[in-house]
Amino acid sequence: MTPLKTSLAGLIALAGFAPFAPAQADVGSETAELLNLMYADTREDCGSASRPAFLCSGVLFRGTTPSTAYQFYSISPASQRSGGVSASYLRKDGKFKTLAFGYKSGFIFDTVLDNPATHIDYKVLCAFPIDAASGDRQQNGCGDSSRTTAKENFCDQMGITTAEQWLALYRKPGAAPHSQQCAFDVRQGRSLTASAFYQNLRAMSLLGTQSFNENNEVILAPWTIDVPRSPSILASFYLDDSGLEGARLSQIQWYTASKSTQVLPAIQMKLPQSQTEDAKFVYDELKQAIHPVTEADACTSYTGGVKWTKYTDARLGRSVNSMTVTLNDCTRKLSDAQLNNFVNKLVSTQYLKPEWQGDPKVGSNSIASVRQQLQCYLATSRNLPAWGVEPSRPYLTKEKTLANGCNNF
Repeated sequence: MTPLKTSLAGLIALAGFAPFAPAQADVGSETAELLNLMYADTREDCGSASRPAFLCSGVLFRGTTPSTAYQFYSISPASQRSGGVSASYLRKDGKFKTLAFGYKSGFIFDTVLDNPATHIDYKVLCAFPIDAASGDRQQNGCGDSSRTTAKENFCDQMGITTAEQWLALYRKPGAAPHSQQCAFDVRQGRSLTASAFYQNLRAMSLLGTQSFNENNEVILAPWTIDVPRSPSILASFYLDDSGLEGARLSQIQWYTASKSTQVLPAIQMKLPQSQTEDAKFVYDELKQAIHPVTEADACTSYTGGVKWTKYTDARLGRSVNSMTVTLNDCTRKLSDAQLNNFVNKLVSTQYLKPEWQGDPKVGSNSIASVRQQLQCYLATSRNLPAWGVEPSRPYLTKEKTLANGCNNF
């Protein structure tokens, strides 16, 4: 989770946030608003010929395959060997309708400009207007492709400086146009990198429907892993509900790696499905695994222990997997402001367990339901030795949950 910073001509933005700094209650909505603004910002540069537009506008992101075997922000062995990590860049003048490899979720990088000194910012090496099969290329994924007999290089080193020249190379008769394209060089310290990146976006426009039907490719240098300072991340994302669990896993991994001090909002990235549509970024509080907090954790441990059991609930008319949450002295004294701290701790340790995930009646609102039950218990039952919390109970309003004795049916 991040405090507000000034960028995009004074509009709100979010940066990496010092541990335990107060959070904004609507940080998720503000992140979605920021992303919509960044997407719509079609500037050619960020103030000079050496400041490409990706430093301050557009949405730079990486699609990932969700897994508990590794952290979502880690560098794959293949990327470590090549020295390049593939990402994509989405903007109003450079949009597409699908992601590579059928990705449904991933994470969104923060913009580099205006970041605090504590950040270790990522470096962008090159950009391709369309997927370039970078895994088969030299020079960190920016250079010569093993799929062609010709020798590819950075565009300027091949005498190509405009989108029109790039398109002519791409359409040159050959068996693999994606592999024979050149990369626009945007490495820090090079001259005219802003123009190079803008020509990359222009080339997408010249490709038209072909570009819209396939994502572009931006190559980043492998980053230092130093959560939460690096990589510099703004949010996790999902395309639709089929990608929600991936976005939630990223939230939990980031929260855990940052030792409970950082929250990434999960943002739905709705890609356009026609060239006349625009991408949209939406925040839904009910879809979040980890919630914003407004103060530091008050308890070293929020429970005296959690034990899973199964029983048949008469009002639900079915069996339920139940968490018996044993209270401790700190839990009984919690303020209302500590609710999200409590929920985050419980979700980060219990959500991925088979008892939660394996219940067939658990829906996408299960975390919201658990939060509602805990809020109800804090209001009514602080003196009990333990609480029974069931993720498969329906999510209802606060008033109905209270009326149901904290056990919705």
